[in-house]
Amino acid sequence: MKIPTFQLSFVPIFLTFIFSSTFVQAGHHEKVSTHLLHAGDRVALVGGGLIERARLNGYLESALTLGAGPKVSGLKFRNLGWSGDTVFNDARSYFGKPKEGRDRLKKIISEWKPSVVLLNYGSEVALSLGSAWTDEPTASKRSAGSWDESIAVFLEGYGKMLEEIRKGVGEDLREIVVISPPPLENLGSPLPDHQENNRRLAKVRDALQNFAKERKVHFVDLFAAMGGDQLEAKSPTKAFTHDGLHYTNHGYRELASKLALGLGYGTIQPDTLTENLRKGIIEKNRLFFHRWRPANETYLYLFRKHEQGNNAKEIPQFDPIIEEREKEIEAIRSQLFKGSQG
Repeated sequence: MKIPTFQLSFVPIFLTFIFSSTFVQAGHHEKVSTHLLHAGDRVALVGGGLIERARLNGYLESALTLGAGPKVSGLKFRNLGWSGDTVFNDARSYFGKPKEGRDRLKKIISEWKPSVVLLNYGSEVALSLGSAWTDEPTASKRSAGSWDESIAVFLEGYGKMLEEIRKGVGEDLREIVVISPPPLENLGSPLPDHQENNRRLAKVRDALQNFAKERKVHFVDLFAAMGGDQLEAKSPTKAFTHDGLHYTNHGYRELASKLALGLGYGTIQPDTLTENLRKGIIEKNRLFFHRWRPANETYLYLFRKHEQGNNAKEIPQFDPIIEEREKEIEAIRSQLFKGSQG
């Protein structure tokens, strides 16, 4: 097969995967004898800013793509993260109440029908003590109440979102993974001290672990994996974030490694991730972002479509281009595994 055009060079690498057939299920330490990812799976990543920004560096998807092993081919990923999002999907709403945002998520979920969905929410609750963190009419006032009331609203919203995803996908949905938010970092003055926020994030993590167990879905404790249970106020020696909140490329690489481990897969030594695979994933994500969230959507689909709505026909033209990028990613992936086997 011809080497993809965006590939700069191919350097033989040695992968350090431990291809485990197990991962930890919610609320349990025993191992479950099953692979999370199967050949041909369609994987949706859903959450707020942590997930959305992952599309820009490709580390999370690279870790899962390679961690699944050589026999799990044809994986496809869609990053459905939306910065500032909540379990009520507030941020996804352009002009209306959160229901508009929920409808937007339901539409893409029901159209794409993922077989595996990874969800990451909860920071919005920990960072908003005493303030409303959603505009959902039935929940806004309660979300600004006591901590117990706010976390109860969060879990109610999470449960409803889970059910809507299940309903939208139907029988194609095989696995759901609830991922706890990672900790915030204390980088010293003048940036905020996040010690109390991290204590609340630990409570969010505990609540999510019980929630996942009750809902019979999988759980990954990214909070503990990234050092959140060591609630120290001192600054880290090597920061994972720019500002205590937003992860750097180095931080995402570490997050990706911990997520892979949490799903029962081996890790990848950082120096073995080729730029070719990661750049291919980043480009595919860029194309999908414009397919899913085109600029000037008001002119294309909404109340000003009488002005430029004729251009809406061009949006589906992204689909075959995205498919070609996915073929190139699969080709590079196959080469990596072939190289690792000698």
